[in-house]
Amino acid sequence: MSTEDLHQRFMQKLYSKTEFIQYNDPDDFFDPEQEYGNHITRCIAEERNFIRELIRTASSEAGALLTDKQIEEMVQKKREEINKLTGSAIEDYIEKVSVTYIDPVPECGQRSILYRWFCRIWKYIKSLFS
Repeated sequence: MSTEDLHQRFMQKLYSKTEFIQYNDPDDFFDPEQEYGNHITRCIAEERNFIRELIRTASSEAGALLTDKQIEEMVQKKREEINKLTGSAIEDYIEKVSVTYIDPVPECGQRSILYRWFCRIWKYIKSLFS
């Protein structure tokens, strides 16, 4: 495959998912890039594995025996070529991503007893007026 073909394959994988749902615990540190960052990392890892397998297949068909180090050097070189084509494509992708944040803790399910008590009373009062 040409570098351009590999680049197109990578971009297709990258844009295969542009909507993410991210769950966060209000007591934990929250990283808003976590979900799409993981997706980008997975796409890059899949691309590296795909290139690695292409090289192994091509070398075995040609009857050449390559060491793992040689294969990794070739993978790295091809990744660098693809990165030159990619340019700001990942940044452009990030701008098009939408992330929906969902708090997994249900309403009135906080840890503080006082908060839960107040929340339940407030819900009861609201239900009286609905």
